[in-house]
Amino acid sequence: MPLKRRDFLSFLSGVAGTVAVGSLLKSQQKFSMPFQLPGNVNLGESSQTIAGLSFRPIQGPLSIAASDVALGQQIANLSQFEVVDDLVLPDGFVYDVIAGWGDKVGDSRFGYNNDYLSFVETAANEGYLTINFEYISAVPWLQSYEQVLGKPLAYQEVEKAVKAAGDPGLDAYKLPEKNPLKARVREIAKAALIDQGMGIISIRKTADGKWERTFSEVDRRITGISGLDDDRFLKCTGPAKNVFLKQSGQGYLDNIGDRIIGTFGNCAGGTTPWGTVLSGEENIQNQVPEPVYADGTSFAPSQRTFAIDDEEISGQGNVLGLAGNKYGWVVEVDPANPLDYGTKHTWLGRYRHEAVGVRVEAGKPLAFYSGCDRRGGHIYKFISRDLVTNPTDKTNSRLLENGMLYAAKFNPDGTGRWIALQLDTPVNPDRPSQIEGGMLTLPNRPLGGYVPVKQDAEVDKFKQKFKQLGNLYTGTAAEKQGAILIDAHYAANACGATCTARPEDTEVALMGHFTLRLRLVRLVRETVAPTSASL
Repeated sequence: MPLKRRDFLSFLSGVAGTVAVGSLLKSQQKFSMPFQLPGNVNLGESSQTIAGLSFRPIQGPLSIAASDVALGQQIANLSQFEVVDDLVLPDGFVYDVIAGWGDKVGDSRFGYNNDYLSFVETAANEGYLTINFEYISAVPWLQSYEQVLGKPLAYQEVEKAVKAAGDPGLDAYKLPEKNPLKARVREIAKAALIDQGMGIISIRKTADGKWERTFSEVDRRITGISGLDDDRFLKCTGPAKNVFLKQSGQGYLDNIGDRIIGTFGNCAGGTTPWGTVLSGEENIQNQVPEPVYADGTSFAPSQRTFAIDDEEISGQGNVLGLAGNKYGWVVEVDPANPLDYGTKHTWLGRYRHEAVGVRVEAGKPLAFYSGCDRRGGHIYKFISRDLVTNPTDKTNSRLLENGMLYAAKFNPDGTGRWIALQLDTPVNPDRPSQIEGGMLTLPNRPLGGYVPVKQDAEVDKFKQKFKQLGNLYTGTAAEKQGAILIDAHYAANACGATCTARPEDTEVALMGHFTLRLRLVRLVRETVAPTSASL
C-alpha cells in the first residue's frame, strides 16, 4: 500500500545505534515518533501503546501531523520542555556503547557519522559488525579533532587560504609539491577521508546481556585513502575496469590502473546470504568530480576544488588527485577475511547509491536492486549472467563480475519495464515537458559531462543525432560498456528511464512472486508512481 515517509516507524537501537527495523504502520494509523528529543510533554492519544507494538513510544517535544493533536493543545504542550543529551528509549529498552569516533579499530580508528550497519553472526550472540562512515560534519569535526585524537589539526591557515581563493574554492591539486599550504591541505583531506569509509569490528553479548567488542584479528578499517600510503587498494570487476586500465584518454587518469584508492560517501547497503556486506557510495560529487568524458575518463581533480564551510569540507579528493570515475559504486567486503579491503563491482553501475536489495535463489540469476538518491534519480537492477547454485556459497561473489544493469521505466498506467544499459539500447529520453521542473540532463557530446535540456525540441534533435546508447560513448565495445556504467545516471536519462524523487530504499519481498518495493514519488507530472514493480 502507498506509504508516506512520516507513516512508517523506524525504531530503536540495541547496540551502539544498530537499528532494528519495525513493522510498517497502516496508512491511517496515528503514532508519535520515537526519535524525537525527549521532554516532559503530553501529546495526547498518540502517546498510547500502538496495536502491534510491544512498547509505548517515548513522548517528544515536537508534534507531527499524524499525531492529530489540536493546534491549541500543541501550543500548550510544547511551550516548555527539557532536552536530555542522551539516547532515550521506551521502557524495557537499553543500549550499550561499544565504539565511538577515534576508538582503535585495527591499526586505524572508528570513523565519523555512520549510516548502514550489518551484523553477520558467527556464533550465538557473536559476530562481525560492519559500519558505514558516510561523511564528516565540518564544524564539530574540526573543533573536536585534537580533543578526540590527541593531536592538533592546523586548519586555521587553510581556512584563510580557502577564503582568499574565493568561489569556487582552493585548487590545491595545482599547487607545487613543496608548497607548505599544499601539505596542510593534504593533511586535512587525508584525516577527513580516514574518518569515512567502512569499519569491521567483532562483538559479542556477555552473560549479563551487554554487548562488547572482542578485538579480533579481523577488525579493520577500509578508509577513504586505503591504498594511498599502503598496499590496501580496493579491487574492481566488470567493464569499467577496461576504462581504468587505459594508458591515455580524453580526461584525467590516475595512472594506477584498475587499483582504487579508498571508499567514501558510504551510505546504505545490504548483506548477502553468503555473509558479505555491500556498501553504496552515495554523495561522491562533494569530494571528486562526478562528470566524465565520452570514453569514461574523469574530469580533472581541479574541477572539484577544496573548500571549507559550516556544513562540510568538500573537494577532499582534489589535493590527492583522486579520479572521480572510481567512486560512486557498490563495494563488497567479506568481514571474515582480514585481507579483504573491498571490491567495487562495476556491473552494478556508478551513481549515488542508496541501499542494495538482494534476491538470491538457487537455480536463478542474482538480482540486486538499488536506487540513485538524487532528484531525478532512477531505480536500477543488476541481473547476473550465470545462475546461483548455493545461496550461501561465498563464490557467489563471482556472479557479480558478469551480467547486465537495467534502469526502470514506469508507465502512467502503473506498469513498467526494465531498460538494459547496453550499447544497442535505443536513445529515447523523456521530454522535459513531462518531468516535474521541466528539465532533463543528458550526456554532453562531444565535450563530455552533461547538459541541461529544457525544451522538447532539444530532445528530438538529440534522438536524431544519437540513435543508440553506444553512439554516446567512445572506445572499443568493452570500453564503451564500461563508460556507460561509469556514466550510468546520464546514460539512463538518455534511454528514457523514469526520473524519480530520490529513491532511498529498495527491498525485495516474496508475495507469491518477487516484487521490488519502491518508496518514492515520481517526478513525471501525469501520474504517481506505483508502489511496486514486478520483476
